[in-house]
Amino acid sequence: MDASPNRNPRDMDHVSAAARAENVAFHGSPQELLAIAAAGPRGALAVAGLAVCILLALWMAFFVFVFAARGSLG
Repeated sequence: MDASPNRNPRDMDHVSAAARAENVAFHGSPQELLAIAAAGPRGALAVAGLAVCILLALWMAFFVFVFAARGSLG
């Protein structure tokens, strides 16, 4: 590598934290991994369900206060 005057020579020795196994690997037994996988994505489903409920509530509020207020309902 060409060392330019703007580069610090110590930067050449830098190793990314993503290259270390302790930063990206699961430290546990296969049984623990299976127990985690068996639990499923409950948290992600809860967040998605909450987002859908909020979206539907906002849509209903918009419909009632904007469209119904103008007399679109019969």
